[in-house]
Amino acid sequence: MSIRHKLCGFGLVWAMALSMACPAQADLLPHRVVYSLDLGSGGTLTGGNGLMTFEIKDVCDGWAMDLKAEIALAGEDGEIHRLGWSQVSWESKDGKRYRYFTRELSDGQETARRRGEARRETPNGPAKVVADLPEQAEFTLPEATLFPVQHTEALIKGDAAGEAYVLANLFDGSIGNSAVEVGTALGQGTVDWKSPGKSFPDLKGVRSFPAALAFYIGSSAEGVPDTEQSMRLYSNGVVGSLTFTLGDLKVHAIMDELTALAPENC
Repeated sequence: MSIRHKLCGFGLVWAMALSMACPAQADLLPHRVVYSLDLGSGGTLTGGNGLMTFEIKDVCDGWAMDLKAEIALAGEDGEIHRLGWSQVSWESKDGKRYRYFTRELSDGQETARRRGEARRETPNGPAKVVADLPEQAEFTLPEATLFPVQHTEALIKGDAAGEAYVLANLFDGSIGNSAVEVGTALGQGTVDWKSPGKSFPDLKGVRSFPAALAFYIGSSAEGVPDTEQSMRLYSNGVVGSLTFTLGDLKVHAIMDELTALAPENC
């Protein structure tokens, strides 16, 4: 299995989960967050650890996002392998444009990169994507495909409306030249959820809810998702915790730092 598929919950969903909704939601928080990654053991791997940072800025007509992560994995032979993933992206607030650039690293060597831009006439219309990495390509996303910020908005609105399940096609450019189907089960929300990590003033009095996401990247006849993850999402766009699989390992992301960011002067 390639690092791209191993990290699809680590890249595709994380970018979406840590993104924020449209500016009409006044309580959303531009922020920078740091997570420690704790890995168990499984298969030929005996465990490991890592660090992940995410930043989202309000840049006038859009949201600018920057994700970086690195995991050190220990094999049964004691050898340490390092996997890295990064994504820089920008999404317009009107939902009509989206740019992305992703890189994947294995033991310090770049193994893949993807770059492109999507444009469309309406926020939920078909989108034309022009990519130049890993190769020149043009393709069209179907109607109702959501970009990362739009998807997070759908989850937050779903919780506010009391919905139990949100199904959507998502595109962030990290997994091939097509959208990914994601089904999300929403749990009961609450205010002042007690995080397994530290407490932060910016989250006091903010509603959060559990979300279990299933990703269908291929076309499994049995309807089995390619990967799954669970997270705690706050209504201000902050992810309090995240659990996902990496090959045979289960990874727990715990928030260590949270810094609110001021919007740019427009």
